[in-house]
Amino acid sequence: MKNYLVWRIIGLLLALAQAVVSVMCLVSVARLHILDSWVVVLAAVILAVLSALCVIMFFVKKKPLYVLRILCMVVSAACIAGGIFALRYTNAFNAFLDKVSSNISISSETRPDYSVDITKDPYIVYISGTDSRTDIDDPTARSDVNILAVMNPEKKKILLVNIPRDTYVQLHGTTGLKDKLTHAGLNNNTELSRQTLEDFLGFNIYHTIRVSFDTVVEVVDELGGIEIFSDTAMTLNARGGGKCVFVYGPQQIDGKCALAFSRERKKYYRGDRHRGENQQEVLTGIINKFLSSNDQLLRLPEILEIAGNTFETSFTRDDITTFLRFLLANRTGWQIESIGLDGEGDLYPTYTYGEDRPLWAMIPDEESYKEIVRKMNEYLDNDV
Repeated sequence: MKNYLVWRIIGLLLALAQAVVSVMCLVSVARLHILDSWVVVLAAVILAVLSALCVIMFFVKKKPLYVLRILCMVVSAACIAGGIFALRYTNAFNAFLDKVSSNISISSETRPDYSVDITKDPYIVYISGTDSRTDIDDPTARSDVNILAVMNPEKKKILLVNIPRDTYVQLHGTTGLKDKLTHAGLNNNTELSRQTLEDFLGFNIYHTIRVSFDTVVEVVDELGGIEIFSDTAMTLNARGGGKCVFVYGPQQIDGKCALAFSRERKKYYRGDRHRGENQQEVLTGIINKFLSSNDQLLRLPEILEIAGNTFETSFTRDDITTFLRFLLANRTGWQIESIGLDGEGDLYPTYTYGEDRPLWAMIPDEESYKEIVRKMNEYLDNDV
């Protein structure tokens, strides 16, 4: 009788724990909207049936059911462990999406009304990397990194286009003197940078992502390092101390060296243009490492926690979950290509500081500009 009572107590406790964890997990998964509704309902039914069977097994007194009771204990414990893991995973996603949703103001007022299906149609995303070393809302930050990601989800192709920060352009809404592209992003004005790039290249930019590039340190370390290709052998000082030794060719680097590689321009005769290519290389390395294996998905909660504090976007919560659903079903076979704008630099007057204070800026090379436009049209499936 005593043994039977113990079985009943164990069964009830396990069933209760399984039910609580399962309900919390299913609610979190349902809120995430990554899985189809029928999948969530099916999972709920299966968990409910398993829980009911285990309770029944623990309440039946027949001795031959001891093996089944032990099996039920194992199943319940596995469901609880899996539920806790899934709950942690989905809660991290939801916390990130909640934070992103609260930061959507960077371009919500003038968000372009371009009708595209982000899982099928080609479109352009503007990635603005700020030079802030404090936080994403630093009012002194400029658009230090300007990369356009031309997405073609149907063909699984991504074109990364680097437009150097010192490119001499006409700022959107201004006349007269041109200016450095980075000045469009003064005071965190990512929207003006987006509009200026639309004017400059002649393409609609559907969405904007703003990120502090210093985030790469923690993200790269969380991924266990990334592989990059360096076309120059050099030794750089790492922020916070230490040295980063780069050899010519492919190599594995950690976070602090990824940041040093992304920031360096004095070692190159092409200066900021080469730095932009290095930033593309780091971004490509992060994407490739994340898509390389299912193991990287296990680190996603930590990565999202890092990104949530230094990441803002005009993508809505539904946009992000829709694309994540698409990405989970299409994680392999992606092709990433990089291209950058070239040109010649000199001192020029700027719209921001006037004729009396000329600054170094880059006049875009016409052939380089035409090639970028051609490649972008190719990835956008435009007939030109």
